[in-house]
Amino acid sequence: MAHLILGSNEVAEEIVQDAFVALYPRFAAVQSPEAYLHRAVVNGCRAWIRRKQTGIRLARPEVAATARAPELDETWAALDRLTPGLRTAVVLRFYGDLPLAEIAELTGTRLGTVKSQLHRALAELKDVLAP
Repeated sequence: MAHLILGSNEVAEEIVQDAFVALYPRFAAVQSPEAYLHRAVVNGCRAWIRRKQTGIRLARPEVAATARAPELDETWAALDRLTPGLRTAVVLRFYGDLPLAEIAELTGTRLGTVKSQLHRALAELKDVLAP
């Protein structure tokens, strides 16, 4: 999920690792570890995107992407054209298979906002991926 939101395996691995490290000391107290990890990963991705957009230098430079299957490159290129908010909504809904209410909770937005983000994202993807 983090890789699809960010487009970088290396950064996604760091964010997921940070989420597990944060969960470990409070694992017994957390009612839903899966929900905690989802939220921590989404928040980590959002924070990374904000840092990147504001120009804050990251601790580690990004590594060039490896070659993928042509359909993955085409799909990723289309996803990469979306704004971070739209891309996050699409990834959580269609790759993470999360319900709309849970996406709204994870991203800290209203349910109606999630619906409109998905509608706009799908319209943009349709334009880009249509033959």
